[in-house]
Amino acid sequence: MNFLAKLVSAILHPLLMPLASLFLLLHFDPYLSHRFEIFFYLTLIISINSLAPAVSLWFMHKRKVISDLDITDRKERAMPFFIVLSYFTLAYILSLEITGIFIPVLYRSLLLGLVLSIFVGWLITFKFKLSMHMLGSGGVLAAILAVGNIYNTIDIAWISAIIIGGGLMGWSRLYLKAHTRWEVYTGYAVGFLCMGSSIYFELG
Repeated sequence: MNFLAKLVSAILHPLLMPLASLFLLLHFDPYLSHRFEIFFYLTLIISINSLAPAVSLWFMHKRKVISDLDITDRKERAMPFFIVLSYFTLAYILSLEITGIFIPVLYRSLLLGLVLSIFVGWLITFKFKLSMHMLGSGGVLAAILAVGNIYNTIDIAWISAIIIGGGLMGWSRLYLKAHTRWEVYTGYAVGFLCMGSSIYFELG
């Protein structure tokens, strides 16, 4: 069971969630599925800005700035959170029209929702160790529900799979004693509300 919990946490890692969301949205957004150049550009900037913080955290671990890659010590989380926030803020900036590439407001809002989620998580982590894994899972569900509602492409099977995936993630974090129940619930709620609000109010 310990191996399974670690496997779930690795496969559904928060740094993989933005890219996973984008690929899932190919199924829910007919516009994106027919605009390959936009999909390719978004995939590129999200991939780069997901890989870069992963490499940065690895170097921080090697230099013993953080004790482990899961950053289980809350007091060590402020700097890694800020690094991840910086990279995804750059991803959002690269989606704006100043780049000369038109990105629909929906996807700018999605990237901004990601930035807002991490920013709120960063603020909370000074006092409370919320789950970043669950923050990512909550954000994925909110993004898929919002886009599916906009285009009337709600797919119950996929939505159910995402909810079950979030449940498995919560179980794995609790089983590994990485978080308490409140830390799991808070992370999921923050991710869902920040992403959902950004898309619903078209903040991007």
